[in-house]
Amino acid sequence: MIVLAKEKDKTCSIRVISEKEDISFGYLEKIFSKLEKKGLVLSKRGVSGGYILSKSPEKISLKDILDAVNESVFMVDCVNKYCPRNSTCGASKAWKKVNKQLEETLSSIKLSQLIK
Repeated sequence: MIVLAKEKDKTCSIRVISEKEDISFGYLEKIFSKLEKKGLVLSKRGVSGGYILSKSPEKISLKDILDAVNESVFMVDCVNKYCPRNSTCGASKAWKKVNKQLEETLSSIKLSQLIK
């Protein structure tokens, strides 16, 4: 996403991103498929095809990206899932507070901030 943000309105192929960032091509294909399904990137076919951001980097948060690729931002699983011990667990409220702060922080960090 940072590579696409730096490219501005130019398309960038997965192959180029894979080489620039030393990330597996196959892994990036899966990631970009998820990003496209969530509407964060657009794909363009053809000779000069590739991917482009669907909206400005100022409007894309880190939380948007993590949500799109299904990466949990929660530090412990029980906060986001049903746990029969939530009502008696002493740590549950603390973890929920930590995770709320983490979510708010990730929502406040925009892709545009990462390319400066």
